[in-house]
Amino acid sequence: MKIIQNSILLVLFTSFSVLSQENDFQTWSSLSFKKKVVKKTDFTLKTGLRLRENSTLYSKQFFDLRLRTALTKKLTLAAGYRYVTNWDKKLNISNLHRFYSDFIYKIKLVKRLRCSIRNRWQTQGDAYDYRMTLRQKFALVYNVRKTKITPNLATEYFLRLDNGINKLRSTISLSYPINKDLDFDLSYRIQQEFYVNNPETLFILEGKISYDL
Repeated sequence: MKIIQNSILLVLFTSFSVLSQENDFQTWSSLSFKKKVVKKTDFTLKTGLRLRENSTLYSKQFFDLRLRTALTKKLTLAAGYRYVTNWDKKLNISNLHRFYSDFIYKIKLVKRLRCSIRNRWQTQGDAYDYRMTLRQKFALVYNVRKTKITPNLATEYFLRLDNGINKLRSTISLSYPINKDLDFDLSYRIQQEFYVNNPETLFILEGKISYDL
């Protein structure tokens, strides 16, 4: 199992050397509200907006509902629904529905350094066609001593059952708690597509605000 995971990580991190046919700079933003339902279980409402074509045109808007519960200190399960509005380059609108479930495993590697693996099965589509995707995300989180800033390094691959890995997403981010209920995250991300016409490499700047109710 460790050999497989190390091989996947090597493929993901070396993917930056692959050049795509098109590049674009995008900005993503999101706002989420989290409410504790019962002990170790919370409900999250999230809305987001994404801009494309050097952040000048609408790309995507979504509303996301998620229920998450911690079974143990290491294991967390989640399930959610996302309603997505997409704009293509001609600003034609399409709407999609996404259903997903998460299996999240966290482990402490050394003092102040944690690792998490998130396995997500999602099915997404419209009223006529749904496609399933496995998304596996590896993340490292380091708790810097004597500061509230928490750096995070993550990489994720998207595996379609019909054509293999068709997307890679690598992210570096900084998280800062503004107060005990409000967090801010700033991320820089590179996303690459495969096995599609005119594959893109996206360079993404993302800001996220999270509020605990």
